[in-house]
Amino acid sequence: MKLRIISTKWLILILIFVAVCVAALSAFLSGKIDRDLIISYLESEKNIRVDIEDVSPSLILGEVNIEGIIIGPRDSNADKGLVAEQRSKPVPSKTRIKISNVSLKVRLVDLFLDKLSIKSIIIEDLDLAYSINEDGDHSLDSLLDPPKYIKGVLNPEYERKKKRRELAKIRWKLDSGLKNPDDDSFNASEVPMPTTLDELIIKGGRVAIKLDKSGNNVYFSKVKGSITDLDVDPQNLKEHNSALLGLEGNLKVMGSESNLEYASFDLKADGTIQPFEASSGFLNPDLITSLTVMEGSKIVSLPIATRLASTLEQLESTGLDLSVIDDLLVVDNDTTFSLGLRNYILRAVEPLPVLINGNQIILEKNSWLNTANDEHLINASFTFSDKISQKAFEKSYEYLSERVGKGVASAVSELLFTPVTKKGKIHIPFVSSGDFNRPKVRPSVELKDLADAIKEGIKKDPLSILKGLLDR
Repeated sequence: MKLRIISTKWLILILIFVAVCVAALSAFLSGKIDRDLIISYLESEKNIRVDIEDVSPSLILGEVNIEGIIIGPRDSNADKGLVAEQRSKPVPSKTRIKISNVSLKVRLVDLFLDKLSIKSIIIEDLDLAYSINEDGDHSLDSLLDPPKYIKGVLNPEYERKKKRRELAKIRWKLDSGLKNPDDDSFNASEVPMPTTLDELIIKGGRVAIKLDKSGNNVYFSKVKGSITDLDVDPQNLKEHNSALLGLEGNLKVMGSESNLEYASFDLKADGTIQPFEASSGFLNPDLITSLTVMEGSKIVSLPIATRLASTLEQLESTGLDLSVIDDLLVVDNDTTFSLGLRNYILRAVEPLPVLINGNQIILEKNSWLNTANDEHLINASFTFSDKISQKAFEKSYEYLSERVGKGVASAVSELLFTPVTKKGKIHIPFVSSGDFNRPKVRPSVELKDLADAIKEGIKKDPLSILKGLLDR
């Protein structure tokens, strides 16, 4: 099973599309706004094909409604710049952005001041689909490239913008970023002018992500989202580069077979984000937000838990019930924590505690998971509940009393459980690494073998052998 959280990058990507779309409103100064105008504008900026069913502008009120939006891979229709009526139907694609309706309201007076002030954007019925390969590259990448041809003519800006995009991709994959980047290579061209936004609301949506390496699928459904108080100035990102993010929905992880469910989480995310990287002007590769996993969220299969249980078999043989690790894991209470995302690598910004089946698992700070290739390094601990811990201690004593006598049982039980006991509960610190589907899990403390513990217990009190025989 794979634990994955949807990146906020797709939400920012939608925002960029809408911002460019709203920029077309400035065309009212020189002509009529219609779907061909907006399609032409978008296709001259990005390597995409755009289809729109209808556009209903109200220039007096500063409103535009855009219906039936489909954005997908570019084709010859887009390269030639054909008008909507002349185009063939778009070929169905597994990489797409579909929106039933976008309603935009802007302050027209600010357009005369070269500033885009958006009062509201309402997106209805969002459908986003793409795939991610093991290197972390997603199929939306090519859509964000500059177009090679615009209206059948070679784009004079293609080489420069393509180079800038390639440098941006390299930068995203560097931990520290490029030193002293060429100012001409990076800018916030995705935003056409200084932009503010009172509110962006997503009413219903779904996201489907195909993970190429494993064949698994991630579905984010029942999506409700908002971005408020957006403030972006491409020329001054250090001081104008913020937004409040709100997002909720159900995250489901499915296997390559459609009926194989690994996990289902009800999630909420909120907090202030910086949409762009101030030094480069490109989408921020290092986003941090507050995430809440809701009570009742479940994990059907977790390889880390299964491997951890197998490493504790010597404790199980003396009375510890490990079935609570292997069984269906259900989150007991709403849990909120800070999560960082950089290039599809999730990391715990702070310790991440979660109550599961009455037990507590804590992921330590800086534990990470690469959601593209499944590599991970997680330092964590599993603490059993009071009930399970006390029951394990009692069963261990009973079992050892039958095997070696009461005289030795206490000493052996102490040797077995002291390294894994904290505040009266069984506490197993462990490390998991490698492929998340086939993790290498090892306890961070040395576990005593039962036979060795018995030998050590006898050495502490040789007379306990005789006492044990008499006890029997």
